[in-house]
Amino acid sequence: MVEAQRFLSDIARAAPVVPPAAPVPVTFNFDQGIPSAETFPIAELDHLHSDVLKRDGARALEYVSLDVDGPGDRIVYGNTGYSELILGSLHLRRELARWLGDRNARPDLGPDNLIITCGSVQAIALAINALVNPGDGVLVEAATFPYALRYAKMRGADIRPVAIDQDGLDPDALEARLREMADAGVVPKLLYIVATFQLPTCVSTSEPRRRRILELADKYDFLIIEDNIYGDLRYHGEPIPTLLSMDTAGRVLQSHGFSKTVAPALRIGWMTGPEDLISGMGSVRQDLGISLWMCRAMAQFVSSGGFDKQIERANDVYRRKLDVAVSAVREHCAPWVTFEVPEGGFYLWIKLSDQVDWQEVRRRSAQGGVAFRPGERFMIDTAADAGAGYLRLAYSHVDDDELRRGIAILGQALRDSAIK
Repeated sequence: MVEAQRFLSDIARAAPVVPPAAPVPVTFNFDQGIPSAETFPIAELDHLHSDVLKRDGARALEYVSLDVDGPGDRIVYGNTGYSELILGSLHLRRELARWLGDRNARPDLGPDNLIITCGSVQAIALAINALVNPGDGVLVEAATFPYALRYAKMRGADIRPVAIDQDGLDPDALEARLREMADAGVVPKLLYIVATFQLPTCVSTSEPRRRRILELADKYDFLIIEDNIYGDLRYHGEPIPTLLSMDTAGRVLQSHGFSKTVAPALRIGWMTGPEDLISGMGSVRQDLGISLWMCRAMAQFVSSGGFDKQIERANDVYRRKLDVAVSAVREHCAPWVTFEVPEGGFYLWIKLSDQVDWQEVRRRSAQGGVAFRPGERFMIDTAADAGAGYLRLAYSHVDDDELRRGIAILGQALRDSAIK
């Protein structure tokens, strides 16, 4: 047999982001940040896809729209149509540009400011591939999305973590990192930040801090990828202006998608930003886009106001689940943990008391069928120790009764792991 490993590229040899197997079957899955099936608009999606086929016929099943000038019998060929192979459905980009422009006070956004991708995670990967050369500096929050870390690492980036607290990313810590990079001769290329309902902590960077971050981007000449996938999942408090809405210098790219608010199986995400940067992302794209049929259906969903209504419906469900999770943790896990109640997102970021054995908590929880994400899995390798003693509890997709039962088992594991 051929020894496959010796044929693999350096990139392929990188370890995948896969959690280790649990010792017993997982009964209470608090590990994965996935949407609740209770929120899926199944009837609406069924009607949308059927309506598109009835209205557009075979054109809905092509590589490109062919009717970029609007409905009718006249097929138009040309660069505009074929650009859909790179940037994605023109119909959906038009509708999303309008929707994003309204939500971000950016009437200047047009379809060429967007690229449609296979989920927002592909948007992040394309942006990093388009922007980062080996040795370039990439700044990330001290705890962050593991896939973004992986993509930056695969590009050979010099990754520098920046401290976060209850008000989000600390601009003073960011500037200290930037000075440190300058002293080391490292070019700061971009900052990747989940500014609203941060992954994994669910904190949001305050508006004054966002303004300071943009000032630092101008001063030190770097770009910002604002991951806004959780931005619409607000259950309490007042919205904070996005970095995209505050950007006047063309330094912000914002990733987003339908996965958390509508349904993950749609696999439709996007990146919004300056046309030349979006074009650069298209230059490194290696597929021929995503389903035009899906995109036409979602363009109709957005234009009809269905997307806004769906966000409201989903938030009602997640608001209830957050209340159930918070109540259960307070009842079963005190006094062994501390946490802040988030205003949105999918997670509780929980710090364990020094009076419990962290490894024993993990072992006993796993034996009880409870899965959660240990904090160190959100850190870069050199800072993994900073995540010890933290866990991320995802409540988004778990039934209310299972939330209560699973958190009760976690509470028992904490009590049984108390240091005598």
